[in-house]
Amino acid sequence: MSSAEKRENNLIPLLSTEALWEWHIPSDTLFLSQGAQQKLGLTAETNPTTMAAFLSHVPAHCLAELHELRESALNGADGSFLETIYPFDTFFVRERMFILGRDEHGRANWTMGHYVVSHGSPTPAIAQDATQDRTGFWMYCVSTNTIRIDAQCATMLDFGALPRTLTLNEWLHYLYQNNNTANLNRQKFVIEQGLMGDNIEDSFLFPTTDGKTRHLLLRGAVLDRDTNGKAQHVTGTLQNLETTKAVKEQQQENGRLLFALNATGDGLWDWDAKTNSVYYSPRYLSMLGYTKQDFPGAFDAWTEKIHPEDRDKIVLPQQAIVESPRYGDTFECTYRIKRADGSWAWVLGRGYVTHRDATGRATRLVGMHTDVTTLQNGRAELEDRVKNDALTGLRSRAYCDMELERLEKEKVRPISIIACDVCGLKMINDHLGHAEGDKLLKKVALLLQHSLRTTDCVARTGGDEFIILLPVCPEYKASVILQQIEAHFESQNKTTNTMPVLVSFGLASTDEQTASLSRILATADKNMLRNKQTQRRATHRRIKTWIEQNTHECVSLEDNRCES
Repeated sequence: MSSAEKRENNLIPLLSTEALWEWHIPSDTLFLSQGAQQKLGLTAETNPTTMAAFLSHVPAHCLAELHELRESALNGADGSFLETIYPFDTFFVRERMFILGRDEHGRANWTMGHYVVSHGSPTPAIAQDATQDRTGFWMYCVSTNTIRIDAQCATMLDFGALPRTLTLNEWLHYLYQNNNTANLNRQKFVIEQGLMGDNIEDSFLFPTTDGKTRHLLLRGAVLDRDTNGKAQHVTGTLQNLETTKAVKEQQQENGRLLFALNATGDGLWDWDAKTNSVYYSPRYLSMLGYTKQDFPGAFDAWTEKIHPEDRDKIVLPQQAIVESPRYGDTFECTYRIKRADGSWAWVLGRGYVTHRDATGRATRLVGMHTDVTTLQNGRAELEDRVKNDALTGLRSRAYCDMELERLEKEKVRPISIIACDVCGLKMINDHLGHAEGDKLLKKVALLLQHSLRTTDCVARTGGDEFIILLPVCPEYKASVILQQIEAHFESQNKTTNTMPVLVSFGLASTDEQTASLSRILATADKNMLRNKQTQRRATHRRIKTWIEQNTHECVSLEDNRCES
């Protein structure tokens, strides 16, 4: 791989004035931002492209200790964050390293970080640069119940200018000295269980020792959880929001780095669009129950596992973004993907184009997947309750109103509407109980669906009221459908020893675009009420007779005189 090709396969913004670096360990490929090169006194000719070349600038007597410290983090023995200080040519470097990916053996294969570079001895360098570098890094390890904060975090929290270790309770209560219990409890909920997601973001005022306040922004992401859902490692940043415009612009420039760090709380992916090869983080694979063998690093490994109903609406827009910048550089979508056990997970996918070639085609995209199955199922359940009637299984009044609005907006004509009302429901509820009344309504719902087309909609719009919408159905066809429904009810009522199921109907139709559907519905309802009033005495006597025969009680029609 040439130097130019290597430079195109990095994640950090190379033009950033911040001292950022990225290291792909298996290939020993090192990327330094322009800011890192300038602060380390490097030129295009002397810029190291491997870690081995970089360490050649470190004095030999420091290398053994530096390798030992790094190995503890790279092998997973000392968490996923490391802060070290060492000489580099004529400078002193404070290096912060975050591990973003590990191989199947648990060894780090991808790291990213930041340098603070200064002349002179290391201690003054930390103290001097900590006030200028406005972003601090922290990491929580549950097994030791400790929060490790770097020098910048310590400076912002008035601990001094050296890294520090705190317990979780010390950290939370120190941050929220103003007793902001809502923020404190939210962080504890994220750590203790995944009910509030895996990400933390809080903006708050921190009281300083000089009696003033400092506006801080805390961000964090859960890296992994145990079998009980409790976080094992959480990492993040602490930022002083009282920054200059220039610093804010540089923070925006470093958005890709923060994006990748935050993404480690979920499933991280890195797509090389030139070769269609994809890096899927261990968290990404474990979220779906796969191994690397089951889910190889290829674009097709992802697309073939997307639910068939979601594939086109997810894959095609992303391919359009790859082909041209006119479709934007970011995307966000929700879709279903198959887990290893065959079930479907709902995921929220977010991505960002980091590089495009001279023609505008994307060559590198990074992003993350968040499992939102619980949220999606809750949303689906809520939508189901809104759109469907819980008792009968028919559509609800809300759904019927939405469907009428859609048909009106699309000017669907001809259209017919049948209004229906159950006869004698009050009498049955009063003498047999509401359980029998519910059985009657369920029977009506079943019978109403007889002879309907798949495009028709039948809804329960009130206690004993039903509506049938017949789109693209002229009046003569609707009359035939209504006759078939009425005949089906009569056939049901001929069965001996069953409660009579009696319903009054009213039909209205139109093929005129100017006729509003609300008026057609009102006409159908008016026709139904007229028919019901005409049949009322006969239907009530029929129900009265059945109740008396089956309960041996006397039923007075006067008790139901107010029922329509």
